[in-house]
Amino acid sequence: MPDGQPKIVDFENSVAPLRRVLAVDDDPIMLALIAEKFAEMGYGVVQAEDGAVATSALGEGGFELAVIDLSMPKVDGFELLSRIRSNPKTKGLPVIVATSMGDSASIELAYRLGASSFVTKPINWAQFTHHSLFVIRNGQIERDLRVAQAEAAAAARMKTGLFAVLGHELKTPLTALVGLTDVLAKSLGTQLQSLDAEHLGHVTEAALRLNLLVSDVLTLSRALAGSRRLDRSMATAAELVEDSLLGYKSQLNSLGLKIKTDVSAGCPAVYCDTHLVRQALRKLVDNAIKFSQRGDTIQVWAETRRNGNLDISVRDRGPGISVARLRDCMQPFVQGDMSYARPAEGLGLGLPIANAIAEAHGGALTLTTTPGKGLTATLCLPGASLQNAVSA
Repeated sequence: MPDGQPKIVDFENSVAPLRRVLAVDDDPIMLALIAEKFAEMGYGVVQAEDGAVATSALGEGGFELAVIDLSMPKVDGFELLSRIRSNPKTKGLPVIVATSMGDSASIELAYRLGASSFVTKPINWAQFTHHSLFVIRNGQIERDLRVAQAEAAAAARMKTGLFAVLGHELKTPLTALVGLTDVLAKSLGTQLQSLDAEHLGHVTEAALRLNLLVSDVLTLSRALAGSRRLDRSMATAAELVEDSLLGYKSQLNSLGLKIKTDVSAGCPAVYCDTHLVRQALRKLVDNAIKFSQRGDTIQVWAETRRNGNLDISVRDRGPGISVARLRDCMQPFVQGDMSYARPAEGLGLGLPIANAIAEAHGGALTLTTTPGKGLTATLCLPGASLQNAVSA
């Protein structure tokens, strides 16, 4: 082998194979044996006498496996491992370390630097053949997983961007539709026939409902983006509960419902995105209202857990739901009853939105229900002192 040049050994008529292995060893006999074994498996082998030559060969790419020795001149196997893992093009390449350095310190260092597997010399070639195929298959699985993860991340970014664009493009004309319909109704005044006025009312009502659905989808998208999208500030439990209940008085009166609140003394302040947390609590209250009967009382209370976290709970006395169906309701766009005769309208985003907001804050949404006896939804948020808030 010419000094400093990798040697290519192909398994058939010197035709470059589609599958290649890199063998790195300063022993030419060992290189020949490795090349022979992989040729039997249908692989071409690029031979390198040390880490420096191997580094040059790796620049060509296209390898499915590297088999390297540790003790070599110029650039040893430890340094070569480090180079392989630090290069974006080869960091996922499976590497079998084949060496006579069988001491625990060398093995530990090789694995720490990124070795996929380790065999000691003299090599049991029958076992080595099967072992190599196993490592190659695992390497392919890992590469497939990385590709899938990259595709999933790209899809998530596209989804977030799509929601933002759709939100703007839908909310802008909806706002105009509601406003102009109201202006039209007022300008025409008594000139409108009762049926025409009713039709305009239906248009306004439908636009407002659609606007609410668009807002829900955008809120869910923001919550699913995780903690990096949160606009945090300090808030007390009393403030969160009080603010989340604003605007419900007339609706509750018309439905014959009451809300009872109880915030325990000493509840911790939380460092959170107050807008999103209020949205989560309002979704829980909306859900309780939808499934309550006239004369019912909805309970909202806050208390401190032993670990210092804050629990804010909403309980209704509605029909409740089975545990199996409850799991479905935690998925977006699913309601307890998705038939056309279901009692509550909407996309079924209330509980998923609250759950996503809780998880974005490092908390959780827990649900307790008994069919016929109502449902209790608890938003658990990590408590935080002002000092913790500054360091977050």
